[in-house]
Amino acid sequence: MTPAAPPISPPGAGAHAQALIQEARRRQRRRYLVTGLAIVLLAASAGVSAGVSAGAIWPGSSPSARELFPPPGVGRGAPARYSAPAPYYAYTVGGTLFSYVTHGMQYGASVDGRYLKIRATGTGRLLARISPPEPCNSFRLLTSNADGRLFVFGAMRYWHRGGRSWSWIGQRDRRTPMTFLALRIAPGGHLQMAALSLPESLTPGQHPSIALSPDGSRLAVAFGGSGQTAVVQVITLATGQVRQWTLPRPPWTPWLSRSGAWTSDGRILTILQAAFPRFGSAVARLRYRPPLATRVLLLDTAAPGASLTSARLLVLRPPAGKTAPGRLIITPDGSKLIGSVESPQPRANPWTAPLTGQLAVYSTRTGALLRTLASWQSRTEFGPTETVAWSNRNGSQLIILRPSGRLNILGVLTAQGFTASASQLLPRQPSGYQELQLVLRGHDAGISTTW
Repeated sequence: MTPAAPPISPPGAGAHAQALIQEARRRQRRRYLVTGLAIVLLAASAGVSAGVSAGAIWPGSSPSARELFPPPGVGRGAPARYSAPAPYYAYTVGGTLFSYVTHGMQYGASVDGRYLKIRATGTGRLLARISPPEPCNSFRLLTSNADGRLFVFGAMRYWHRGGRSWSWIGQRDRRTPMTFLALRIAPGGHLQMAALSLPESLTPGQHPSIALSPDGSRLAVAFGGSGQTAVVQVITLATGQVRQWTLPRPPWTPWLSRSGAWTSDGRILTILQAAFPRFGSAVARLRYRPPLATRVLLLDTAAPGASLTSARLLVLRPPAGKTAPGRLIITPDGSKLIGSVESPQPRANPWTAPLTGQLAVYSTRTGALLRTLASWQSRTEFGPTETVAWSNRNGSQLIILRPSGRLNILGVLTAQGFTASASQLLPRQPSGYQELQLVLRGHDAGISTTW
């Protein structure tokens, strides 16, 4: 049995903000029986003042915040390795925000990213369990570099209280600034962590996404769009230098994959033009149809920051009878984009209708469909779908989750076919293989992972 790792408390919001939060909590306890509304308002007033100062260090770690990051410049950080997967990974775990019973009724709320776990890929050994820094209570964003030793996490605050979820509380969730952390795994498995201050305060309502460059020297941040200004920033973490590309009020949101967003040289960044539809009614939800193609921007991050129109646009059209490709990654050599396509099924009985699909490979030079791979079928429309978890340099070896019945099987796909746990690229220890497969399947609500 894997021994439990000690929980870790990251740096918090600073003495002034913490004092406000503690005062709000004392007032909550005194007034709880009077009105639940007062609790929410007092907690919200504390949260507005919460922030993380640049360079705040987690107690017990020795380096300064800047020492966590490799030197700036393309190719000057730790060399990206694509002959084998990263030795460590992080993933979110669901948990309860609160739960209680009153007058015979049970109330509670839970989130998908209540805390993080970090494991060694080869053995499955748990290195640490990390809770969000107060006042945040859920990890929302996470990314790692190519060697899996440097991570950046983004956490948010859910304000739900008393078993109720008023719409204005949800709006406060979307407006409350997020907190970011950086973590490095030093030799011997020692964790070094610091609070990270980004150039612009981000909120969940801006639909932010992040992706570390393969060498870990730069962080790409995308947010906005969908009627607001779309912004893509590339931040040199050791110096704070920022390059920025913007586009006024596009109908889409720029979106970065958690992994597979960068080429191995740290130059080209893949940006998906994502749609976040707003459903005002059940009728609008039923009338929604997915896009007929996937639109991707390839941004040269070595060029001066300017307009997002300087990025090269690719329109990826699916094979006949399939949906537009999703869960896209770019191969590290920058030659291909690979995503999952599916066959739409009649929705008369979606719980029993089988779902079929395959991987589609596209050229980054022309956007043309090159070939399809690894056809699969699951037993239900709401069952698992195929996902690329890792690619070698040119995409000739892929670690994928392949649907089989009601499960996803972790294995390696090459020109010779699909191989499960016996592959050299997968953890040789059964515990390491099992833990990685469970995480990628979404075990323990681990819907976000750095893989």
